[in-house]
Amino acid sequence: MARSSVKHRTVNSTPVTFDGGLDLSQGPEALAPNQLSEARNMYYEETRNVLATRPGLVCAAEPPPGGPDITALHWYEKDTLTGCLVAATADGKLHSLDESVSPPAWNHVADLDQQGITPGLCTFHGRLVIADGGPCLRAWDGETVEDLEGSPSASAVAEIGGRLAANSAQDLDGVALCGPYDETDWDIADGGAIFLRAGYGDGLRVTGFGVIGQDLLVFKAGDSGKRIMRLQTAGPTSGWGLTQLSRNLTAHSGHCVEHVGNNLLFAGPGGIFDLAGVQQYGDLQVGGAGRPVNPSLNGKRVASMRFLPRLAVLLAFVEGDSQVLVYHPHNAAWTRLDFQGLFLGACCQAGERIFLAGRGGRLYRLGLGESRDEVQPGDFAPIKALVRSKMFTAPGGMILRSVRLDFEALTPGQGALQVLGADQVSPVTLYTWQADPGLGRLADADAPLEQASQPLGASSETQDVARARVRDRALSFQIATTAGRVRLRQCLAEMALAAG
Repeated sequence: MARSSVKHRTVNSTPVTFDGGLDLSQGPEALAPNQLSEARNMYYEETRNVLATRPGLVCAAEPPPGGPDITALHWYEKDTLTGCLVAATADGKLHSLDESVSPPAWNHVADLDQQGITPGLCTFHGRLVIADGGPCLRAWDGETVEDLEGSPSASAVAEIGGRLAANSAQDLDGVALCGPYDETDWDIADGGAIFLRAGYGDGLRVTGFGVIGQDLLVFKAGDSGKRIMRLQTAGPTSGWGLTQLSRNLTAHSGHCVEHVGNNLLFAGPGGIFDLAGVQQYGDLQVGGAGRPVNPSLNGKRVASMRFLPRLAVLLAFVEGDSQVLVYHPHNAAWTRLDFQGLFLGACCQAGERIFLAGRGGRLYRLGLGESRDEVQPGDFAPIKALVRSKMFTAPGGMILRSVRLDFEALTPGQGALQVLGADQVSPVTLYTWQADPGLGRLADADAPLEQASQPLGASSETQDVARARVRDRALSFQIATTAGRVRLRQCLAEMALAAG
């Protein structure tokens, strides 16, 4: 009498979702089912929990004269009708981009006081305030640069409650605030300016500021330690108070501090952290928002961070590294980008446009409808993306019976669904696809693996099925695209537990 096999009678349908983001702080087997051990050149678009391939780069302008690295970008909005992109360069100059000519051209604004220092830039009262470590702050109105007499020699500047806050090269602990809505008023005795010390006598220099509501966060660092101080500016100045938030953390500089949602993210020794409001107590709490990606820093510093409202993401640029870390506040998830190995270090949003720049000084714009990177004018490269799930394990191993991938091809391109075993090194391709927008047809992968090539249409959602027999003690799933853009929803794997 025939008997049914019991070697892998237990069959489970396991949904693999992608909304948990990248987590490098744990081994792939310890991740939650929705977390990822890799998420390269992907982001969660439009505050959704669906991963999509990032948009491509478009060349926007040639480098400033001399081809220096661009160390900072800032959109100077003089008024509702007038604005321009400003760039600080590694050779100690400040330039503005003239987009009224074709091609756009850089115009010299000012020489910075110190080369090698990225200046603090802030738009205040219709003028661009420049904190470059010179004898005093300076302001540019789009035509002329003026010294702000009486202001401190500063490298960090921020706005809070209608005042400019600046650090002071003359006083390690010093924080100066101008008079209300007047960047020219730095008179403490007879004007409305204020000067205070954020932790007197600790030998630590103020390196940057952050703002949460009416609280000015003061970051300090030095050979003897690190500090984060909180200046509460609610109400009359006589009632302002200063408290210490941390004795163990700080930010590298003001360029590594960014307000995101209700929190403040900052990067310093040890990685990326956050300061979050604690609603129950009206207080602030230090958190580890960067924990999932801090291992990827490998001891390197974060050079700058910038929140981009158009994409609802924060970009963190790492010194000497082509990877760009991406934080999505709506689901507290991370991914990472690589722009063809370019070493980018600055970005900013100008209206609905997003600009990026870095080593070599070429200016790029993120083309939200582009599926390729224009590395140099007329020189295009495909965007290669990779997403890898957690590692699923079971005693005795597993047998993959079939897998269904729910995704949408957004542009022409190619990709593959793969599975990796316990070694996480050698992927097995379950099927490949080629997307052609408007083709509008879909074929299931019923044929042998080597013949599982999919023609797909990008006009609607696509669900692909691969039937396979892959056995290992651990399995993870990988989607690799070599060209084009896709939107990933979920993967449904049917796996049998092996008994022996």
